Amino acid sequence: MHGTNENPRVEDSGKSSYDVRIAALETDVAVIRNSFATKDDITALRAEMHASHERLFALIYEFKLEVQTNSAKQREEFQTEHATLRFDFKVALDKQREELNTALAKQREELNAALAKQREEFNAALAKQREDFHIALQETRMDLHRALMGHVWRLYGFASLLLGCVYYIARYVH
Repeated sequence: MHGTNENPRVEDSGKSSYDVRIAALETDVAVIRNSFATKDDITALRAEMHASHERLFALIYEFKLEVQTNSAKQREEFQTEHATLRFDFKVALDKQREELNTALAKQREELNAALAKQREEFNAALAKQREDFHIALQETRMDLHRALMGHVWRLYGFASLLLGCVYYIARYVH
């Protein structure tokens, strides 16, 4: 961030971490030279820095192994849990399918029974209607026969009257 006088600071110059390390080492070397350090001091400092780097790399490697172990463990737990859920889901789905098939079979049986009952009722009603129709047809035939017989008797009576009149006219009038 810029300062109040709009001059960028040295820390904000965007240097890479490698450049920052080099600058820190140069500062350490300058301090060592100014403090009249011996070659043994520099070697000890170098060994100490090397050991700290080794410890840091070892910690990073241990952390990486720990993360990989935890990741593998979580993956295995997830796969186990997923397999269990998949199995439970399959069992529930099979149970639901079986219940559905049972319900459909029961419904089909009920429908077939209802259709058979309805068919029997329809056939019984149709037979009764056929009987009623034949009875009504028989009654109508008898009524027509009676009406025809009534007309025949009337015609016979009229013909007899007409013949009686012709006979009377022929015998008594002429």
